[in-house]
Amino acid sequence: MGFNMTDSINLELDIKFLENFFGLADMPAPKNITQQELNDALLKIRNKLSNLALASSGAGGFNSQSPATGSSFGEPSYIDMGSRTRSILIVDDLGIITYQLDVLFKKMGFEVVISQEIYDAIEKYKKQDFGYAIIDLFIPTEREGFILLDELKKLALLCKLNTKIIVMTASSKPEYYTKCLNRGADAYIEKTAGWQKAVIEACLANK
Repeated sequence: MGFNMTDSINLELDIKFLENFFGLADMPAPKNITQQELNDALLKIRNKLSNLALASSGAGGFNSQSPATGSSFGEPSYIDMGSRTRSILIVDDLGIITYQLDVLFKKMGFEVVISQEIYDAIEKYKKQDFGYAIIDLFIPTEREGFILLDELKKLALLCKLNTKIIVMTASSKPEYYTKCLNRGADAYIEKTAGWQKAVIEACLANK
């Protein structure tokens, strides 16, 4: 049975989703959530996406001097990647995270492939030569994240691929940073304020 846009819909959302949703808007998750608070958070997320997409410099790269929010940005443009592939694999079990990155990277000229669990991601990686892989460490726990990182590195070495692997996580534990780099990650990004910009800069940085 379908529904109209004017219908009321009751949804049950877990605390992890709500914390991540409001975190994307740089807002703490309120104890009593109203529709207005959800709308405000969504508006902030949309503005952040637009600002980040516009932060590509006129020369084609990401303008690291531009803030993550604000009004002084260049016009959106495709990135001149030269011979480097534009394809990117994004792996996260939260749809709102994959949606954000999908929008940002597509506006920057990338071909984006999305996956929300590790075995699907591995199968997709086997079928395509990705220039970049952005993977969440907790999918849903760090055990799966390390399995995915190890498997991607093994496949990259076996097939002589030059995929740049960026690990992102909401955890601030320093041991995860060390473990990921020791296992072959090219960059490690914590999901704090401005993490989307950090992910983009990690992709565009020279290896």
